[in-house]
Amino acid sequence: MKITVYYEDKTCATTLEVPDADCEIWVETDYQQRLAAAEDKSTVTRRSPQEIMDEECNKPTFNNNHRETRRHASLEQVDLDGCFLAGAEDVQTDLFNEDYAELYRAIEKLRPQQKELLRKVFWDEMKQAEIAAEEGVWWTAVENRLSRIYARLRKNLGKEKTF
Repeated sequence: MKITVYYEDKTCATTLEVPDADCEIWVETDYQQRLAAAEDKSTVTRRSPQEIMDEECNKPTFNNNHRETRRHASLEQVDLDGCFLAGAEDVQTDLFNEDYAELYRAIEKLRPQQKELLRKVFWDEMKQAEIAAEEGVWWTAVENRLSRIYARLRKNLGKEKTF
């Protein structure tokens, strides 16, 4: 008998071939456990191996993954102007529009060179020393530029916002 197992999402399925004798034992064991726990024994019926797998493994695994990842979106999928990049259709647009709208407005007020430095640091994940070597300056110069950018963002966001 074939049983489908899902890992994290319903698009990544693995089909297992399980001997019928093992499935019969599994179905009977499940039935006996549920019958013993049920108050109204007449409502308990035997479930198929796939129904057992879905209820005891696939559904909890999917729900746990969904709970952990539903509010997370990669910043790699957004450019500095707050527009979505190609291939980022699965990102929740309302998340960025509501939660980060003020931040994107503050970033928009920065100079192009400052936006570029933010892109290198946060989107390209470059280290300050790498940026300094690329630009032919000391790493402290990059650190000072970032400090000025952060100060300007704080000013644009309001004094109650901190980084």
